Amino acid sequence: MLESSRMFEPEEAVFRRRLMKEVAPGIPVHFSFYSPSVKVQVMESAESIPGANGRYVGDAVTIEFVPEDAAAVERVREYVWRWERHSVWTAVRKINHLRRGVDPGSVPGMLEPVRGVDRRAAAKAAEAVDPDELEGMILSEDVKALARVPGIGKEDRARAVVEFYRNERSGRIFLYAANRNDRFRGKPVITELDLSGDVPAQVFDHAARAQRLGDPDPLSGNEPPGHTTVRDANLLHPMPMTPALMGRGVYHPEQIERFAEVLERIFLGGERLAGVRELRIQRGLVFHTHRLPGVGPKTRDRVLASGLLDHEYTFENLVRIPGVTAAQAKVIAEAAGVEAGVR
Repeated sequence: MLESSRMFEPEEAVFRRRLMKEVAPGIPVHFSFYSPSVKVQVMESAESIPGANGRYVGDAVTIEFVPEDAAAVERVREYVWRWERHSVWTAVRKINHLRRGVDPGSVPGMLEPVRGVDRRAAAKAAEAVDPDELEGMILSEDVKALARVPGIGKEDRARAVVEFYRNERSGRIFLYAANRNDRFRGKPVITELDLSGDVPAQVFDHAARAQRLGDPDPLSGNEPPGHTTVRDANLLHPMPMTPALMGRGVYHPEQIERFAEVLERIFLGGERLAGVRELRIQRGLVFHTHRLPGVGPKTRDRVLASGLLDHEYTFENLVRIPGVTAAQAKVIAEAAGVEAGVR
């Protein structure tokens, strides 16, 4: 009786059971929405979850979390459940673009990352070929043999598989920025990084071109430029555990400089980064890592527009900003002091 009742279990309950199992400290997890129309309203709260590293990843419907500890895991669960109840048709519906439980060395694990090959097609292919056989076809770029595999079935899809793994082997690295606004303001800005060249100069040039995707006025009601993320040659998803250059209306020089420095540490120095301070390169980080009582979006925007750097968030500096009260200046300064102490 129990098993038969589970067959008709609501999708929401099935999703939540998977959520309980799959969200874990230190592991990136993606939440996708049916509709991009809700991403703006849910993004602010996702960015504010302490320790969860919530960030928009640039495909219009996805937020990535990297919970730092068990407490952050619980906060992420609460966030998802809240938006499930808020709007059942547009809120979070699936965990990860790919199933993390799939062995990457299996046939489904090799095929599911490829655009145009869904879970059902990958399962059909797994019934017909073993991983070694599939890997041989991919390495030899035998499009005709791949097209005969059930689930792949045609040369266009076979070519997509070959191209995907050719890109994966290339080691090419790109910076990718797109506008977060539903009214998309032009094509994404894409820059291929030459790690043997001047990385900071390339990053500054990319940021200058990405400015056109956003409104230069930080106090406007329009959306900021899309967050710049680091991607491989497939340009489908950001590389895991890499920083994002995040701006509100504009990218500030100190942000861009730090972003370039972090990229050099990752790709030239071999560092592996995790945690909100490494992943989020943006002005006013304190507003995105702490819930500040009495400090709303308008006050935050005034502080961000003031030109103060994060380490300049003292009571004396903050209280001089028009529209910021003494009580608000005290709250922000205390939070900034705690944040500086943590660093």
